Amino acid sequence: MFSDNKGQFSVEFIFITLIALIVIGSLVGLIGSNQAKTQTGDVGSATIMGQKIAETINTVYINGNGYSITMNLSTLNQGMSSVAYPFAFNATISNSTGVGIVTINTTPNVNVNLIPTKINSPSILNNNGVYTVKNVNGIVQIS
Repeated sequence: MFSDNKGQFSVEFIFITLIALIVIGSLVGLIGSNQAKTQTGDVGSATIMGQKIAETINTVYINGNGYSITMNLSTLNQGMSSVAYPFAFNATISNSTGVGIVTINTTPNVNVNLIPTKINSPSILNNNGVYTVKNVNGIVQIS
């Protein structure tokens, strides 16, 4: 690319720059699309974990006094994780608004409503814990 008197160098430079910008723009769009898919997958996994925890708590509550279930979150979490993409979470169970809610702390947080409103549980459940969920006179206790 040598410059001559007719502006040939300027036209080639503008054309090459335009092609480079188009290629870079398409790569940026592709990367953003893949990140959005990863985040959607994490939200889906968090929703599934929240539903499984809520199902366990609701089952214990519905079956009445004395019913208990051992909930192994590490076993539930194995299906969501892989070596390349580990899925880690913390779950918070609260009933401060009069409604029982399981919150999976991811980005964004996922909330799942519960049937029982009287729940005694640790403040945070982690993804490697084993918990006993027990109904004691209509109060669900998680230990």
